[in-house]
Amino acid sequence: MQLLSKNKNKGIVLSAIVSAIALAVGAGIFKTWQLNKPCASKSEKRIWGTCYKNLAVEPLVIGIASPPKEEDYSTLATYLQKQLNIKLEIDRDTPYGQNSQRIASKEWDIAFTRSPIFSIVAEDNNYFGIATMYPDRPLYYRAALYVRADSEIESIADINSTTTIALGSPESAPTFHLPIYTLYGKSLKIGTGYSPTETKKLVKLGNVDIGSSRYDVIKNDSQLRIIHLSKAIPGAGVYLSPKLSKEDRNKLNNILLNAPAEIRTRANYGDTKIPDYSELKKIVFRTESIISCPEFKLSSLNLKKTVDVFCKRQNQPQNTIQGQVTEYTVSTSKSIEFKVVTPANKVFRVIVSRQTLNQIPINPIDAVDEFIQIKNVAPKRLEDGSWQVTVTEPNQLALVGDFSLD
Repeated sequence: MQLLSKNKNKGIVLSAIVSAIALAVGAGIFKTWQLNKPCASKSEKRIWGTCYKNLAVEPLVIGIASPPKEEDYSTLATYLQKQLNIKLEIDRDTPYGQNSQRIASKEWDIAFTRSPIFSIVAEDNNYFGIATMYPDRPLYYRAALYVRADSEIESIADINSTTTIALGSPESAPTFHLPIYTLYGKSLKIGTGYSPTETKKLVKLGNVDIGSSRYDVIKNDSQLRIIHLSKAIPGAGVYLSPKLSKEDRNKLNNILLNAPAEIRTRANYGDTKIPDYSELKKIVFRTESIISCPEFKLSSLNLKKTVDVFCKRQNQPQNTIQGQVTEYTVSTSKSIEFKVVTPANKVFRVIVSRQTLNQIPINPIDAVDEFIQIKNVAPKRLEDGSWQVTVTEPNQLALVGDFSLD
């Protein structure tokens, strides 16, 4: 009996060893399969379990954030094609206001941001900075508010409800974000979408009281007088998409930075370290919060209507919204936008800053498919029929358990 017992034990041990080996082999085979299985899209390639864009199948896309001269980047494109022997496209016709979306959706493999605002979008979406733009300019510059030389406005303190100011595009740091940040708490008449040349002309003709510009552009104009200088603003950068493999990024990095000087000069980039955008991000966060105020409608700003550059929270209606988070996206100012669907199939786009989320706290990834409650907000109807709300305080938003869908 003892002999039988020993043999039985040996059999159990042997069986366990065989099972363990089989499991290990099976796990290894499964892991190998996972690492080498085809990607969902034929335009991607798998490297160590992660899918990246396959440049042997899909063209490399160079995105340029504002319309430059075509020849400035066609020369670079020709050089890259020669070096890499791949197909290549240049996207230089995207409307300026849509550049952020192109970057956020990773449609650009190489992003020439041409504006620090788009550089922030690139960093927020995990792009890799490799160079700065406009190497012939200082890495940091200042924005200025200016008036006509004979204006009675001496400083920001002289601005009142009848004062008019012409601003640039909402994607411009010196002609939009810095002025809005500086004017916080004021009430005045604001026009937007003006080019620097148009603004300067309006101020000189006396049609507008105040203009905004880069300081170096107007500092020597004797017909104008500066009434405010901003803190230093970082310039723009060149970025590589996270959808490219590390090998492809390294190859592009070396080719771009070692391109002939003439090509780099025409494409306006140089081998300089990407600047620090942390302070500018804080400014953009403040301006985005102002733009989100229900009473501050960007589309209705004009030089005839006085607006408050601050939120009147006490006048907002007290609403409570409950719904399920179906997705989230990263916005341009370190904020998160949740798509929330209510039991009545009403769609809300809920904008929340990362700072607020950290105070709640809520992790955006964990919030998907969960139910949330939003209180004390003022929904704004959008053109597509959905609603937009902005959460500015931690107590306005909370995760809740599943609620009745009756």
